[in-house]
Amino acid sequence: MSNYNEYKKLLTKTYDEAVNFLLNKHGSAKDDYFRESSYQRFMNGEIKNITPGKTTRTNEGLYCHHIDQIRWLNISDQNFVKRYNIPFESQRKDRLVYCDLLEHTILHVLIAKETSSKFGFLGYDAYLKPNIELWYLDEIMPSLEWMKRCFHISFLEPQNAFDLIKEMQEKLGQSYYNTLEDYYETKKKIEEEKRKRLQRQKQEEIDLRNRRIAHAKQLHHNSTRSDIVAASYLIRIGERDIIDFSNNHTTLKEYDSKMKKYRKDEILDELITYIENDPELTGEESIEKI
Repeated sequence: MSNYNEYKKLLTKTYDEAVNFLLNKHGSAKDDYFRESSYQRFMNGEIKNITPGKTTRTNEGLYCHHIDQIRWLNISDQNFVKRYNIPFESQRKDRLVYCDLLEHTILHVLIAKETSSKFGFLGYDAYLKPNIELWYLDEIMPSLEWMKRCFHISFLEPQNAFDLIKEMQEKLGQSYYNTLEDYYETKKKIEEEKRKRLQRQKQEEIDLRNRRIAHAKQLHHNSTRSDIVAASYLIRIGERDIIDFSNNHTTLKEYDSKMKKYRKDEILDELITYIENDPELTGEESIEKI
């Protein structure tokens, strides 16, 4: 309960007051977030990546927060550093503060509150709050060791975690679930809808495959070569490969090129045998079986 009460009290402070409290609680950083010489070379376009300083304290379950996130967006991302020409002064050790997950989240809430959500809110809503929900409401412990340490140091019982999120949401003028039971019930409904959607998608895939197989069985040796090759391609390679936008997918043109050494009746006969004996086989290895 002591952690919970401390978090509630921290939420009532101004951003500057909260930063000072955490500096006293966890101590100051011993190193800059990035190496200054590397930072300047990166800004000048001489190197592709900035060398980080020795600031991590995840072995203690603590995150490193940039105090100047109240005036810069995503200050630890080197792409944003260059895009917004963020000065190195904001990366110095005296502009860093350590915090656990809940404290980190509260800092972002206070930033969002004091900047009308211009800063702070995105990190809160997209990353920090979902982590609290996953870890402490859904009670799912993270798998990474450093995250486990973060999980334990800021641990809250589900009801306390829920109450704290609700207070943070209210501070930002955002709505939230009325009760913890409402949260679980909504989560259950979402999961059920997801299950049904995946089930429908799977059935649609089965129906599509069955239509393709039915079409293939209507082909005969007098059918055009292009129709036979296309049917073989769709059944063997499948829609999965057609919508694969990586560099590894097989196009119909490539498949047709590989089939040039076979007569159309050979392709059709092998396709029918394939359908009857091994309908689950797909991919490149099936091409080589012909």
